[in-house]
Amino acid sequence: MKRLLTVAIAASALTAAVPALAQTYLDDRASQADQRIDNGVSDGSLSVSEAETLRARLHDIERLQDRYQAEGMASWQSRDVNRRYDNLSSQIYNMRHDEYRYRRDYDDDTW
Repeated sequence: MKRLLTVAIAASALTAAVPALAQTYLDDRASQADQRIDNGVSDGSLSVSEAETLRARLHDIERLQDRYQAEGMASWQSRDVNRRYDNLSSQIYNMRHDEYRYRRDYDDDTW
């Protein structure tokens, strides 16, 4: 009986810790995305308007995440937010590595 009680307490503690871990992970993803956008503006691989577009998408995801967390984030909601961060990450990469930006450092005669 004592062993069963110990297992039940451990399971409930783990259940309470999982949403907190998911929140921390998702918050880290938001910080990383924001930093990548800042780096892109700093090194010139993103224009100001591109950065504004990406930041607007980031803020949309953060608002959705806040709404989910206020309701008590379910596992499918966590996966949804994570997928949205994956898509944003791909968009940041693509905008930072587009051909126009890559070629802009060369002379006009190479076009």
